[in-house]
Amino acid sequence: MATKTNNTFDIKTIKTTTKKVNSFLIDTTEMIVDETLDRTAAWQNVADKAIKGGFKLASTQADITFKALETLKKQWIKGQKNFRTRVSN
Repeated sequence: MATKTNNTFDIKTIKTTTKKVNSFLIDTTEMIVDETLDRTAAWQNVADKAIKGGFKLASTQADITFKALETLKKQWIKGQKNFRTRVSN
């Protein structure tokens, strides 16, 4: 026959183990939160640089577009003058 073993737990042991588990969980949670904040700060810096670079690029493209339109306008006006000169002769 199988003998019954009596598993008894001491209240002091349970309290000590519970405190250790609780301390471990708190320390782990603090570590995760700190690491998350550090990573988030790093990604915010990357995003900030990307946004600033994007605005700079958009500004440069807008300048190029307006310069191209101004050039096209000058060529159009010159072309009209040349056309009128040739038609009137």
